[in-house]
Amino acid sequence: MRKSRQLAAGLEQLDLSERKTLLNQGPASLKRSPRSADLSRVQMGLTHRTCARREFGVTLLELVVVLAIIGVFSLISMTLMEGGLEDSRAKAAVRDFADLFMLARSEAIRTGDNHLVFFEKDAQDQPLTSATGRAAAAVVIRDANENGKIDTGDSNIASVLVDNTGSLQWGATFAGPAALKAPNDNVVATFPATSADFTCCTLTEPDDDPARWVMFQPDGIPRSFSIDAFATGDLSSGGGAVYVTSSERDFAVVLTPLGTVRVHAHPKGGTAWVN
Repeated sequence: MRKSRQLAAGLEQLDLSERKTLLNQGPASLKRSPRSADLSRVQMGLTHRTCARREFGVTLLELVVVLAIIGVFSLISMTLMEGGLEDSRAKAAVRDFADLFMLARSEAIRTGDNHLVFFEKDAQDQPLTSATGRAAAAVVIRDANENGKIDTGDSNIASVLVDNTGSLQWGATFAGPAALKAPNDNVVATFPATSADFTCCTLTEPDDDPARWVMFQPDGIPRSFSIDAFATGDLSSGGGAVYVTSSERDFAVVLTPLGTVRVHAHPKGGTAWVN
């Protein structure tokens, strides 16, 4: 129909004699006529523009499919990014725990005073707080009174704040329930701890009861200490580890009896601790 209209429009541009001649000669004459060639070019241009619209046009269904694919990839990317951020936060917290041990040791040597490191709660089973009153997961205390307690006259040297993001929890998930201790951990401590109050650590008191604390004396050697009647253990009593777990791995910050610190990780699905 459109072609017929275009041919009719072309014929209207011819005078009467030309029109009769062309009609008598048939459609083939239109192809040989200069004006008919112009009409052919017009037809070709219209056809080209129509094809172009069809070639570059996007249907609603195609648009919906593309948006769905973009949404799926965005969700996957966000999940991977969140997992990476959580793992980074967990590693940073573990390094902070290791640094607390090293700081307590160096400050005890430097000042000549006992320095205590507490995890989760203090010796009176009270939540830990930082020097500014914020909830803390671990603190270093300069024990000026030399009684193994946090009281008046003691200084809060440093702290690791409580993680409110859910990146870390006390204890271990992937190294248990096989009770697989990290290398160089306290040989007399139970892991995981049988009491829910001591899931953080394998530190002990001098009588080998579980503890969440350790003392560094001026010689830099960690020692266990008791909280009921204050007493310290021998030179080899201060070793132990702090265990925390994330969604991807377990971490163990191991304090050796000589005061050195090592960090180990047990990956999800792994069978052994790695440095």
